[in-house]
Amino acid sequence: MTQDISKYEYGTMCSEILLAVGGAENIANVFHCITRLRIVVKNRDLVDIEKLQNVKGIMKVIESSGQLQCVIGTDVPKVYDDFIAISGVQPGGEVEADKDAAKDIQEKKPNILIRGLNTLASCVTPGLYAIVAGGMIKGIISLLTATGLVASSSGIITVLNAVGDAPFYFMPFIIGYAAAKRFKVNEVFGIMTAGILMYSTFLNPAEGVTGYTFGFFDIPAYNYKGSIFPVILSVWVFSIIFHFIDKKMPKNLRIVFSGSLSFLIAAPLFLAFAAPIGNYIAVGMTSGFAWLFTHAGPLAGALFCGIIPLTIIFGIKGWSAIELQNIATLGYDYMLPNFFYSNLAVSGAILAYALKLPKGEKKSAAVSTGLVCILGITEPALYGLALPAKKPLFAAMAGGAIAGALAMILGVVTYAFSMPGITSIATYIDTGNNFLLLLIVMAVAWGASFAISFIINKKETV
Repeated sequence: MTQDISKYEYGTMCSEILLAVGGAENIANVFHCITRLRIVVKNRDLVDIEKLQNVKGIMKVIESSGQLQCVIGTDVPKVYDDFIAISGVQPGGEVEADKDAAKDIQEKKPNILIRGLNTLASCVTPGLYAIVAGGMIKGIISLLTATGLVASSSGIITVLNAVGDAPFYFMPFIIGYAAAKRFKVNEVFGIMTAGILMYSTFLNPAEGVTGYTFGFFDIPAYNYKGSIFPVILSVWVFSIIFHFIDKKMPKNLRIVFSGSLSFLIAAPLFLAFAAPIGNYIAVGMTSGFAWLFTHAGPLAGALFCGIIPLTIIFGIKGWSAIELQNIATLGYDYMLPNFFYSNLAVSGAILAYALKLPKGEKKSAAVSTGLVCILGITEPALYGLALPAKKPLFAAMAGGAIAGALAMILGVVTYAFSMPGITSIATYIDTGNNFLLLLIVMAVAWGASFAISFIINKKETV
């Protein structure tokens, strides 16, 4: 079906992307993160990568984790919406297209590890907008109370706490909605699955009650508030059972029986097995990283913060799930701040590089992208300047490593999830000196990378 692309803001870009990836029939899944349109294709041989790289509006195309990652910038949610509308691909990858043509496409599935990372990213990323909003509100609360502008016991803080805490407290509902999309069931079922896990009987069991017996199953009374992995696994279990039942059910009976029968079978299974396993995974990951950063703090901080520019360049995602779990479990996180330090390090390295450039378009681009890094957006600087020039990239990694090590020595943490830019500094405020220590690390991150970049980059002439 021919689409009128003129009514879409990014119609031309989306139609060109669609042609380059082999058409809607070749798309297995499509989603987006903060800056990238991520497309999983069925047959890589049908993709014209050169044509895709030349689409106006795409900064860079990276093939990683079984995805074609089109780096677009912060307008990517609007591009995604237009792409969905123009292509006919629905969230989750389904497409109403020529089924005979689709049969001719041989699907090539990535390995199980890559598919797992893709699934995790597609379940967590959609909720980051609400989570970042909540984190910024928590930062404002910290700023208001720390400066004494508003008393912590005031009604203003009570209301703001409700706003800021909501996406974290009810995170299972956000994750459940996104997971349902990923596993191709109605999103309401994902919300209902999260509601079962968050049911008050399980959240606040009677004194002395640790679980409930359901036939042959023992269902533990866990508190899944703020959880991620238990919900994803639970929705996955439900989706398997639902797809089987719905396929066998007569069409006129599906709306009545498919969901109810699926929950009758799936709920005991995910309450007894999938959700507790997800909880063990979450606790294990949190404890594992905590052990690593506790026993090898400076080394772990240096290594992690130093390689962040590479993880951005190659599109490696999934850290946010661990960071959110740390905040839910520990009340703070020590991994997310590294992205802040790294962004500042990229800024310092690029601005120092700008001083070595002659007047012109490249120098202007270096200055503008270097300043934007402070806000938490590094892709233009990394892809446009640091990666091609190499030395600014090395300087940013070195400065980030120094800052990461220092942050672990000083013990800097964040108390809420937020965009890792200058606007997030209020999330580091506590009753102690965490904020002051942050300022020291920020200065070191920017200053060290600036100095290294200035030294190793030679002055360029016209």
